[in-house]
Amino acid sequence: MDCKNTQRLITDYLDGNLSTSDSDKVKIHIENCTDCSEGLKQYDELFSVFEKIDMEKPSSDLKANFQAILNEEIEKNSANVIPLKPRVDWKTYIRIAASIVIVSAAFLLGRFQSEQKLVSSNEINDKEKKQFFALLENQSVSKRILGVNNSQKYTKENTEIIEAIISKLFYDKNTNVRLTAAEALSKFSSLEIVKSALIKALETEKEAIIQIELIQILVRIQEKRALEPMKKLLENKETPNYVKQELQFNIPSLL
Repeated sequence: MDCKNTQRLITDYLDGNLSTSDSDKVKIHIENCTDCSEGLKQYDELFSVFEKIDMEKPSSDLKANFQAILNEEIEKNSANVIPLKPRVDWKTYIRIAASIVIVSAAFLLGRFQSEQKLVSSNEINDKEKKQFFALLENQSVSKRILGVNNSQKYTKENTEIIEAIISKLFYDKNTNVRLTAAEALSKFSSLEIVKSALIKALETEKEAIIQIELIQILVRIQEKRALEPMKKLLENKETPNYVKQELQFNIPSLL
């Protein structure tokens, strides 16, 4: 068992999903490999962070005000510049968590998206649409994640599809589904409705792991209007320190 195979199996090893033979091989390798042993220690620390994070539900009155909020954000053209603290180095456990969730979901649900061509709006038939929306409304979290991931095979002209993913970002009760929706929307970040949705989500989202994902997306697309909600997060006493450190690390690139 080498390091590459150990890293591939580490999540199943921690969950107890490996066969006895594979589990023993991973255990032996970890006991004799400093790098993999340290990696396992970081996984344990990461999961302990997860256990301390309270799951938050989106506000019940958010949906009623959603369209009005989006329109208001679209009309905004500027944001205030804020003073920042020096850049801080830290172990980004939550950033690692976001990557694990998205990569694991892609692995479990199949890596077939890269093999599919983009489909324009006039090429989507009724059957495909029904299948897509059925997945988004499925009771299974994994099915909803699959539906969100499927949106990436469509083009930005498919506004109905994009609006459905925005809805998942705001209203889905599951953190992993909302996280996957944020990542999926980053592929359509040239659209104004998507930019405005990402900004508003940063203002309303309470889960730290999603806040960090939104911060990274907004900085990556250089959306300067995000400075104002980022400032509010920095000033909010309830914002976790690791989220504030992520803001301090990323905000300078928007100035």
